[in-house]
Amino acid sequence: MNPFFKYGETATPRRRKQMAVKVVRSEREAPMVPSGADKALAERSKQQRRANRWNKAQQQELLAGKFGFQVMQLMDFLKQMELGDGNGLLRMVDDFKWFANADLSARAQILGLIDDAIIELRICNGYPPIDDALPGEPLTIFQIVKQKLIPEEVQHAESHLGPVDNNSDALLEEAFRPDCSNR
Repeated sequence: MNPFFKYGETATPRRRKQMAVKVVRSEREAPMVPSGADKALAERSKQQRRANRWNKAQQQELLAGKFGFQVMQLMDFLKQMELGDGNGLLRMVDDFKWFANADLSARAQILGLIDDAIIELRICNGYPPIDDALPGEPLTIFQIVKQKLIPEEVQHAESHLGPVDNNSDALLEEAFRPDCSNR
């Protein structure tokens, strides 16, 4: 026999039999097929993971920037913040004068961090997540911080973007359930 063929017989995997098509005789034997709701939930979970990855990358970029130390100080304060620490937050934002010179993206990220911390703190203490002041009432801490970080012309442009979908409240409540065990 030819040595090449002999080596080929030993080196190549053996052929397998063709798999027969399985005939399903009952529901119990049928493979699981995700329903429409299961598919939607899986897609939403995938989108949430991507958004979380993007947010984490943005936060790491902010921390790696030239003002990373101050951002870390702010994040540490936000982790330890309690309901009565609003004036301390305002003093901290006033002490960090560089916020005024930072680009709008960095200021928006910082405002988002502050917003998330305030919302989590309010929920963990039994308050509604958002309680903005009505016209004529004194501004809330978040609204004061927003005025300091985001220029008025940008806020005015934001208000003309169009109507807000109020049907998303249930999705927001489902997506944002903070862990209140450490508060």
